[in-house]
Amino acid sequence: MRLAGIDERAQAQVLVDRLLEQPDDAADRVVAVLHAHAAALAWVRDSVGLYPASPEIAAVLNDLAGQLRDVGDERDPVAVLGQAAVDAPAAYRAAAAA
Repeated sequence: MRLAGIDERAQAQVLVDRLLEQPDDAADRVVAVLHAHAAALAWVRDSVGLYPASPEIAAVLNDLAGQLRDVGDERDPVAVLGQAAVDAPAAYRAAAAA
């Protein structure tokens, strides 16, 4: 199964918005966090070579994603989860080596 490209996802979102006539900020936020979470896990897989991600790394990313789903959280999901994807494997390896 091929994942939709960014343009296709944007077109789909526009279509949904037109059908519903009201953009839903909470749904938009959840979708943005979901995409950032998937990208963070993919980065861990591709850059660090951990697949599946260790439970410790996955827990860090899951906890952050849960926080970021709140519409009141104004942090950028891509930046926050991206940085966590960089930091969590280092912390995991340091703890494993200790």
